Amino acid sequence: MKAKTHRKIKRSIKLLKKIGEATGVPHRYSTAVAWFAERLILSLVAIGAICFAAGALFVLRLSEPIGESHFYDGIARRAGLAQDGIKIFSQQVIDVASPVFASLIRENRDEEDLAAAQLAERKEKLREYLKSKNSPFAEDEGALDAFVSSRNMKLMVAISFVESTLGKHCYYYNCSGIGGTPPTLRKYDSYAEWIKDFDDLLERRYKDLPIEKFIGLYVQPGSPNWLYGVKQVLGELQAIGV
Repeated sequence: MKAKTHRKIKRSIKLLKKIGEATGVPHRYSTAVAWFAERLILSLVAIGAICFAAGALFVLRLSEPIGESHFYDGIARRAGLAQDGIKIFSQQVIDVASPVFASLIRENRDEEDLAAAQLAERKEKLREYLKSKNSPFAEDEGALDAFVSSRNMKLMVAISFVESTLGKHCYYYNCSGIGGTPPTLRKYDSYAEWIKDFDDLLERRYKDLPIEKFIGLYVQPGSPNWLYGVKQVLGELQAIGV
């Protein structure tokens, strides 16, 4: 096997010499280059053989003793302890964090329950007020829910008082005169739909505007009676804590 490999190297060297001579390089230079190339190739082959032999020896003779050595056992124990430490630390973090998270969840639920209770109380107060005025809003659950969840509930109820006597005289469920008079008067399919649109309108165009400024702007031409009626209902709603 070695002789065969050596013959192949010799042929390669001769080929290299011929290539060098064909390029016009003097014979002595091409011979020297070929000699160094031969030694380099032989060295690489020898190094490869040594590496292969060393790897085979390690697998056959040394890998098992290393696996059974005290050094390997020490590393394995430390790795096991580190893993156990991570598990213990993680459990400690969970033990500490769990009550905190549970407390936050309870507080959030308490706040939600409180908000729901306050909303329900507000709804019942508004229902009783509207019922005392014989308003059809009092019998409409959708309207009551829309009122108490809106941003301008008191103002909308007060304006509906002067525009439609709290819903008694509405056209197409429009109880505040949005759009003016027919045919520009807006049409709705329910009180709740009108309330949501009215609330959005007040937010967009009349937010934080004093009620006195509504005269000539929201209601045209407006009158002292219109302003008096709105303020009267606002005061009554304020008095019952709605």
